[in-house]
Amino acid sequence: MRANLQKHHLFTFLFRRRWIDVAWLLLLAGFIFAGMPLATFHGDEAMQIYMSNDYVAAFIDRDLNYLMVNPPYGIDEDPWLRILNGSINRYAIGLSWQLTGMNSGQLPPRPGWDWGLDYDRNVETGHLPSDSLLLAARFSSTLFLALSAWVMFGIGWQVGGRPLAYMSSVIYAVHPVVLLNGRRAMQEGSYLFFGLLAVLLAIIISRKRADGQRAAWHWWAGLVLAGGLTLASKHSGIVLVAAAFGWIVLTELAHFDLRRFGGMVVRLLVSGVLVVVLFVALSPALWNDPIARFTDLISVRQGLLDIQVGIDPDAPTTLLQRVEGIITQPFLTAPQHFEVAFWANASAVTDAINRYMASPLSGVQFGPILGTALTLLAGWGLVLCLKLWRQPGILAWVGVTLLSLLVNPLPWQRYYLALYPVAALLAGIGLLAVARWGRNRSRR
Repeated sequence: MRANLQKHHLFTFLFRRRWIDVAWLLLLAGFIFAGMPLATFHGDEAMQIYMSNDYVAAFIDRDLNYLMVNPPYGIDEDPWLRILNGSINRYAIGLSWQLTGMNSGQLPPRPGWDWGLDYDRNVETGHLPSDSLLLAARFSSTLFLALSAWVMFGIGWQVGGRPLAYMSSVIYAVHPVVLLNGRRAMQEGSYLFFGLLAVLLAIIISRKRADGQRAAWHWWAGLVLAGGLTLASKHSGIVLVAAAFGWIVLTELAHFDLRRFGGMVVRLLVSGVLVVVLFVALSPALWNDPIARFTDLISVRQGLLDIQVGIDPDAPTTLLQRVEGIITQPFLTAPQHFEVAFWANASAVTDAINRYMASPLSGVQFGPILGTALTLLAGWGLVLCLKLWRQPGILAWVGVTLLSLLVNPLPWQRYYLALYPVAALLAGIGLLAVARWGRNRSRR
C-alpha cells in the first residue's frame, strides 16, 4: 500500500511539473507574439514580402521553371533576390497571407523596398506593405521565433537540466535584439528555429554516444532535416549547422574511442552531404547547374557585402572592433532598428522606434548594470566549460560563432544573431553556478 502511495505521489509531482513546463513555454510564446504588431518596420521586410510571389509560382501556379535563375544578376532584379536569399521565409510568408484571404495583387512592387529612395518616397510609391499584409507576413517568422524559444528550453535541459532550461530560455526570449529581428517578416525567425533545432539534435546524439548508447537513425535524419532547412532559411545559418556538427566532434574527442570515432566521422560526412543535397532541393535558384549557381551565389553575396561595406562609414571594422562587438553585443548594446543612417531623418521611423522601445513588450532593456552582470555571468559560464571540460560541445558552438564574427567586416547587429543563443546559455550556466556557490556558503 505504501509503495503504491509513493508511486502515486511521484506521478502527481511529475505531472504537475510537466504542466508548469508547458505553461512556461506557452507564456514565452505569448510574450513573443504580443509584441509582434509593435515591432519597428525594416525595409527588408518589404523585399521578403515581395519575394513571396515565389510561393504563388511554386504552390499555386506550380511553375517551378519560373523559380530557376541564370546570370547576369542585376541588382534588385528577381534572379538576384532569389539567389541571394533563402527560400523558406518567402514561402512561409506566402502561405500566411493566403490563409488570411489575401492575394499576390496586394504585394508591394519590385523589389519590395527601393533602397535608392528615402523612406518617405518609398511610402509614396507604394513600397510600404499595408498593416494587414505586414502582420500576416510577420506571423510565420514570429511563430518560428516562439518555437526557437522552446528549442532553447530543450537545449538548456539537455545541458544542465530543468533549472538551466528555465534560465537560458527566459534570457533568450526576453532579449530585445532577438525579439526585434525575429518578429519581423524576415529570415531570422526560421534561421534561429531550425539552426537551434540542429544544435539540440546534435546534443542528443552526443549524449547518447557519450553514454555508450547507439544514436538511432532518426536522430541523424532529424539533424540532416534541420541542417538543410537552416541553410534554406538563411545562408549564414551555416554557422549554426557547423556548430551542431562541431558539438558532436568535440564531444566525441572528449570520450575518444578510435573505433567509435571512425564510425562517427562517416556518419557526419554522410549527414553533411545530405544537408547540402536537401539545401539544394529546397532552393530552386540552385537547380539549374548547382555547382555554377553555388559559384554565382558566393559572387553575388560578396558583391552585396562590398556594397554594404562601402555605404557604412563604420565599415570595415578592425579586428579590435570585432572583438569588442563580440563582448558588448550580447547584453551591452541597445537594439539596432535600421542600418542606413538616412532612416533617422524620417519621423515615421523615429516615432515607431520610440513607441516600440517604450513598451515592455520590446523585451528587457538590460542597461549598463544588468548588461554588465549578464556579460560577466556569460564569461564565467565559459570559464567553467573550459575549466571543467564538462560541456565540450558548448566550446565548439562558441568557437565556430566567434570565428564567423572575427571575419565579419560589418558592425550590423543582425550579423551577431548566432551569438545571442549561446550567450544566453552561458549566462544561465554562470548564474546557476553563482547561485549554487551562494547556497553552499549559506549552509556553512
